[in-house]
Amino acid sequence: MTNDILFTCVGTTDPVRGFRDGGMLHIMRHYRPQKVCIFLSKEMADFERADQRFTKTFKYVCEHWENYAPQMVTHDSEIVNAADLDAVYDPLFSFFRQTVQENPGSRILINLSSGTPQMKIILAQLSLSPQYQTLGIQVLNPEKRSGSSERANHKDYIIEDELELNEDNEPDSPCRCTEPRMLAMQRNMQRTRIRSLLEQRDYRALSAMRIDLPAEIVPLVNHLAARNDLKSEEAKKLARGLSLPFALYPAKRATDEQYKQLSEYHLLLRNLQLTKRYTEFVLRINPFLTYLTIQMLQKSLPCPLSGIIEPRRDDRIRLDPVAMARILPAEKAALETRLNEMIRPNTDISLHVLVPFLRVLGKLPDSTLNVLEACVRLNRAQRNPAAHQLHAITEERIQADCVDDNGRHYGAADLVRAFGRMLRETYPDWCDEALFTIYDRCNEYIISLL
Repeated sequence: MTNDILFTCVGTTDPVRGFRDGGMLHIMRHYRPQKVCIFLSKEMADFERADQRFTKTFKYVCEHWENYAPQMVTHDSEIVNAADLDAVYDPLFSFFRQTVQENPGSRILINLSSGTPQMKIILAQLSLSPQYQTLGIQVLNPEKRSGSSERANHKDYIIEDELELNEDNEPDSPCRCTEPRMLAMQRNMQRTRIRSLLEQRDYRALSAMRIDLPAEIVPLVNHLAARNDLKSEEAKKLARGLSLPFALYPAKRATDEQYKQLSEYHLLLRNLQLTKRYTEFVLRINPFLTYLTIQMLQKSLPCPLSGIIEPRRDDRIRLDPVAMARILPAEKAALETRLNEMIRPNTDISLHVLVPFLRVLGKLPDSTLNVLEACVRLNRAQRNPAAHQLHAITEERIQADCVDDNGRHYGAADLVRAFGRMLRETYPDWCDEALFTIYDRCNEYIISLL
């Protein structure tokens, strides 16, 4: 037996009609599911109580079909009018969800040919949803037209005779099961849509269509949506209940809070670059590099940064020219030469000041300083138009304006790689490069479950 579960309604062609398999029995014959979950209307449950037709069918199968003993699970819905779509939907869907939850990892075979037309509509919808691992199976009528044989609700119906004289027991009896290509095509279309949203890193849109997602990946999608929106606390809370084959926050050890923020911002920049959202990418570079270069400055200075800045009155950091003249006179003079202006009171520590200051201190490799200086040029050329005008930034504009003193031009992907290297060099005790591809691994994991 396979690890398949057959989920089926039953009607007046089940289990046998006119000495030929009904839909349920024919799927059992050719797919051999280990368990069969049967949804019964009140009419079908009454037939079972009267003549035990389904119990006797399974007993017959176990005795006559070699090496096959499937388990039967029945659910009496007590539905009187099985032709009422509204009356059928909730009980049928509830039993289906129960079947899925009680059989994790199993493929659910769905019988599309038994039950009322209303039941079949619901079963077809369930077989289409990527949320479940399903396979819709249709069983063709052996007469290839509207059946003329007496149905299983006829007063003279005798289940024992139907089973013993069943023509489908013959070895050369053809298989009438088909797997409708239309359903497979529609399921593939849904999977394609999900993959497209993953490629675009549009986790919010993916979260909104959670009814079409496998239940086990919905919490991960919600985590990624919050994380990509830089809602760190919400993302961490959603991550706590997840059991994944990889760490969502890989780090060498318990991380510094500033590094946590910068690393998440770096991941956002990487997603913006991958999805070609270049205008937002350029606007986001400035705060990321400002905070990162402040950390670089603190590591490069021969004195504490606090010794050369003014007392904070708000969130802004300002250089103290008097303190600099006393503690770092040569560096102050060299910085003013590079800036071609005096450092005055209330001078904010911005990229305009930070990058020349790092060049003066000379502690960073030229490769890092060159990228930072190119980013300052990009910032000057594109940030204000993008922020204040009807202006869209392209990859070509980035490459044209992001250029260092040696004439080397940088594209968005070059910058993302450089930013990752800067994080690694600035935070060697915490930075695990596995973090940089965490969204890729999450996407691959989600796709593997579709």
